[in-house]
Amino acid sequence: MKASDLTDKFRNIMLGKNRVKLIAFMGIAAVALILLSELIPAKKSAEPAESSSEVFSDTSKLIEAEERKLASLLSSVRGVGKAEVILSLEGSEEYIYAQDTEAERSEDVSRITEKHESKLVLTDRSGSKGPLVRKVLAPKFNGALVICDGGSDPNIRERVIKAVSAALDLPTSKICVECRN
Repeated sequence: MKASDLTDKFRNIMLGKNRVKLIAFMGIAAVALILLSELIPAKKSAEPAESSSEVFSDTSKLIEAEERKLASLLSSVRGVGKAEVILSLEGSEEYIYAQDTEAERSEDVSRITEKHESKLVLTDRSGSKGPLVRKVLAPKFNGALVICDGGSDPNIRERVIKAVSAALDLPTSKICVECRN
């Protein structure tokens, strides 16, 4: 069959008396395909959806990264030499969840009544519901120990304490600088 024969047959059907039946059939077929596509489960992507544990950063990795970065910076300060840093944390990561808050106020002649209700906002990820994280607060550094080659020199020690205090927003009383053997 040639393409011109198919075109002629299609033109004859569209111009003939069965035209309304054909259009109705095509409409029903389209609706059936749409409904069928909703019933068939979607193909899972190669990358799984982020779980709540993937959203939260690992505290120990945070500490190690900050220690390496601070040690590298201090080692580049004149007179400090090779430096190692140990940081301590106060608490752990804190998660603030999104909430829907509803307030209701009623007034009587003798009193005013207020009612507040909060509900966590839940998200649906890959079939399981979990709270929506609005913000993650990183833990605060509580203290620092710096061991460096120039730690025996009082001038170097003071510069290191000031640098660590500025970098971590720590009071100088929470920073200890020692000399390496």
